[in-house]
Amino acid sequence: MFKSRILLRNARSWTNKEPRLITSACAALLTVGVAAVTLDSIDPFKRKTSAESDVASALPVFSSSSDPFVSASSKPWTSEAAQVQIKSIKPSATEKEDVSKGAQLFENAYGLKEPLAMSTIQKQDSRFLQRDGQVTTKRMYFYKTPFVQNALHRRVSIFAGPASEEVGLDIAQLLGRPLNSMSVGKFADGETTVKIDETVRGKEIFIINSTNSTDHLMELLMTISTLRRASAKTITAVIPYYGYARQDRRSAREPIAAADVALMLEKVGVDKVMCLDLHNDSLCGFFSPQVPVEHLLPGPVAAAYFHEELETNSESNEFPEVVVVAAHEGQVYRAKEFRKVLQKLSGKPTDLAFISKVRQFPGQSAYEPYLVGDVKGKTCIIIDDIINTGGTMDRCISQLKSSGASKVYSWATHGVFCRDNDGVKLLQKNDGLEYCLISNSVQSSEPLPSKMRKLNVAPLLAEAIARSVFNQSIIGMLNLNA
Repeated sequence: MFKSRILLRNARSWTNKEPRLITSACAALLTVGVAAVTLDSIDPFKRKTSAESDVASALPVFSSSSDPFVSASSKPWTSEAAQVQIKSIKPSATEKEDVSKGAQLFENAYGLKEPLAMSTIQKQDSRFLQRDGQVTTKRMYFYKTPFVQNALHRRVSIFAGPASEEVGLDIAQLLGRPLNSMSVGKFADGETTVKIDETVRGKEIFIINSTNSTDHLMELLMTISTLRRASAKTITAVIPYYGYARQDRRSAREPIAAADVALMLEKVGVDKVMCLDLHNDSLCGFFSPQVPVEHLLPGPVAAAYFHEELETNSESNEFPEVVVVAAHEGQVYRAKEFRKVLQKLSGKPTDLAFISKVRQFPGQSAYEPYLVGDVKGKTCIIIDDIINTGGTMDRCISQLKSSGASKVYSWATHGVFCRDNDGVKLLQKNDGLEYCLISNSVQSSEPLPSKMRKLNVAPLLAEAIARSVFNQSIIGMLNLNA
């Protein structure tokens, strides 16, 4: 005890006499520590990812005996292979090569990686976005950002669900980066399972998936939940087609399913939502103020496509007299926006008409359409948001032809056809229809007949994602004067 007191007293005396020496020693130790941390953080061989450090991943005994992501040979507790269906969503080698070629093309042409001005991007074409069964505009009217800066690749990840795999690959290609990998499958009892194949900790995530079926809705919900549990910084759900959108009001003892879907998306942890042409704009109000909703309208893109088609195929080398016709009263706003862009591009006045679709009571299928407007001898373009059975569109086409329209085209954002494609067959049989244009918001493996065309809206969604990453305005994205 006596010796320890003497040593303590000597230490205090030495500290008081040599304060500079102590400060220098501490500074040296701190410098060495910082250098060690810095070197360790930049050494890829010393730093482990969260997946590699996960103890549970090294203990397969805690996994389910029917785990679809563990091979049968890796399961010592069973010899049976799991009866599951797995789909890995990631770019192929060819698509990765296309991404690098597209990025190099833009870089060589413009020599920069910043968002481009509208006057510059108008000169671009969309030849690199060719996909079988789909069409695009010849020029990029609204897509202005060629690709996200390389510096942002480290903090941005883009995933696509099974319902939007094709459009997701196109969006990633437009942004100059490969689509991030994820796996979606089903257990033998029909349960959905999702696995993210890459680390997402601290990243800004964009997950693209339509919800045109209950399975696809569950895939989106479980993917968002997986990303939230994996410590993603922000999660933006890009929903080309928002399922259950037509159940937006209560009649008698019925749910407001559109609001219930919004509630589920919030509960699993979504931060932002991007939707393409909601059935009712008031659906944005089903989300709380903490979850902003970007409502994107692809009508102007379709108007640009029709302008190019009518300008090229005109027999008199003059742009024809066009009347934009709303399929019913609820489509007048979409028809007005479509007409505005078509009129600006063509430089000629464009008339507006609509067909009254009044039913005496909810659920009534039969009704008598009534045309409001003059279409005699003019080219008509019918505007609607969803085609399901095709009945409304078929009646509109017949009504316009009987009223003296010379040619009839149609545009609908979402082609939500039945499994037996009765709506497609009905429109194909209508002799008064030139062709019907739909977007690729709903993915389908069935080939379309000659009178059905599918417009690729990936440039519009890619521009919205790029603007979100750069914290730029999305409202004015479709302004041709920008």
